[in-house]
Amino acid sequence: MTLTKEDLARSINSNIHGLSRLIETNYTLDYEEGDIITVENAESWTDGGQFTVESTQEYTYCFTIENSVPCHAVDYTNEEETDVLSAVDCEHEKEVLIAAGTKFKVTYVSSDDDFAEMGYYAIDLEYVEED
Repeated sequence: MTLTKEDLARSINSNIHGLSRLIETNYTLDYEEGDIITVENAESWTDGGQFTVESTQEYTYCFTIENSVPCHAVDYTNEEETDVLSAVDCEHEKEVLIAAGTKFKVTYVSSDDDFAEMGYYAIDLEYVEED
């Protein structure tokens, strides 16, 4: 059986506070405080690493998780993991995987004025534990 990114994400080995993720889009996102976001596919986040967005779209969003979230911290010494993620020489990224189905509540969305000043929209999230 071939290991996938989702398999790795479901192999929880950490519970980390303050993860972040940058994305870029050609359209604005319409998140509001109180919205619930459910991760649809395993996602790469960072634990304070130097991770850059690999696209250049019009709008940049910086998501930050305010509380601890169960996740999989990538082991860069594990060749199988780095092969699955194509993460060769990426230790500086400090990649962390969040599994599909993980839920977050939006606690803050910056304004258009903030975007004009900072060049990105900030969106704060809170991990929602499953009952």
